[in-house]
Amino acid sequence: MNANELKAELIRHGFTIPSYAAALGISKKTAYAKIAGKTDFTQPEIAATKEILELSDQRLLDIFFADEVS
Repeated sequence: MNANELKAELIRHGFTIPSYAAALGISKKTAYAKIAGKTDFTQPEIAATKEILELSDQRLLDIFFADEVS
């Protein structure tokens, strides 16, 4: 998951992490953990994020399924 890209989309759409968490139906603590990569997003959460942020299929792939190379 590319946290920086997700954060950029949140900002573009006027969301804070707490407001995103509320829209997603999870706690702020859970949202911060997921964005930090400590826990994974579930498929329903990814699908809801696509709707909430009006993401294209490609943008969704770029954020949640990006290959990270060190």
